[in-house]
Order: sequence, then C-alpha cells, then structure tokens
Amino acid sequence: MRAVIRSSWARRCNCTEIYRQLHEVYGENAMSRQAVAKWCNMFENGRTDIDDAESEGRPSAATSSEVAARVNGSILANRRMAVDEIANKLEVT
Repeated sequence: MRAVIRSSWARRCNCTEIYRQLHEVYGENAMSRQAVAKWCNMFENGRTDIDDAESEGRPSAATSSEVAARVNGSILANRRMAVDEIANKLEVT
C-alpha cells in the first residue's frame, strides 16, 4: 500500500484520492485515512523509501508464548507475588 501511496503522491494525487483508491482495491483491509495522510506528509517532507524505519530501543527477543510460560512458572513458584513484581523480575513491560 505504501508503494501505491508513493506513486499516487508523485502524480500529485491528494490524500483523499489516494485513500479512495486504496479503499476500492483493498476494501476493509485498506489503510486508514489518517495513515494515508501520515505517509503523504512524510513523502512531502522528503522521505523517499517505503520501508519501515529502524525501531529504537531494545528489540523484543521473546515470543508471547515464551513470556506466558515464564510468567506461569513465576506464579507457580510464588503465588503471592504481585503483578508488578513479576513484570520487574522477568523484565516484561
């Protein structure tokens, strides 16, 4: 969808026109009007690539099932532990 937004923006279509085009093709799976406007604004401000930018911060290495297993183990080890204590112990935010 970003490629469609980028090419339509280059042809000087406005955000509303681009949103309508996406909605015709993708239906309910189309980006929201706000997301289309955000991408149009980024292209207007000089962005040229359509790929996601690198995320800042520590990447999450654990899957949700791994985290759930660790939380369950912690609860079974000490049922009186508070939720924030478990989160701090397992470094889950």
